Amino acid sequence: MDEQVQMSGIAGGGARSARGREPVSLQAYLEHRLGRGRPWWRQTYDVLVGPLLAPSFAGFWRLWNPVWGYYLLYWCYRPARRVLPRAAAVLMTFAASGLAHNLLAVALSRRVNPFVTVWFTLYGVVAVVSDALGMDLSRFPGPVRVAVNLAYLAGCYLLVSPLLP
Repeated sequence: MDEQVQMSGIAGGGARSARGREPVSLQAYLEHRLGRGRPWWRQTYDVLVGPLLAPSFAGFWRLWNPVWGYYLLYWCYRPARRVLPRAAAVLMTFAASGLAHNLLAVALSRRVNPFVTVWFTLYGVVAVVSDALGMDLSRFPGPVRVAVNLAYLAGCYLLVSPLLP
């Protein structure tokens, strides 16, 4: 558990041990992401508010849902990155995440609809494009970053909402 965990990458905040590229355990990853020994209420606050305060939309996704991000990193992004350029691997990761969420929606609603997969893929497009354009909100105060990140989320939803049944 005392391994140093380094963070990088758009898809879930790539984690690797201090010894190299081998995956760290989920527990070590979460301790790094959530803060070892921090009270549960602080960890919860950081998981919910931290992403909204991110300086970019790509940064939002690096911080959002650390457990899902861990699995996407090792099962989707890194394998895709071995054969695809970074932007394509990111888009594939968002599409795969959307597909997984979509399968759950289909199981619960018993209706097939591509909404969630398209929605998440659009999130990926916006994250890649905003990153490529160097959109950096770090010089703006927290409330502005929250508003912009919420606008990205809402805008993507509104663009894809016509697909809803």
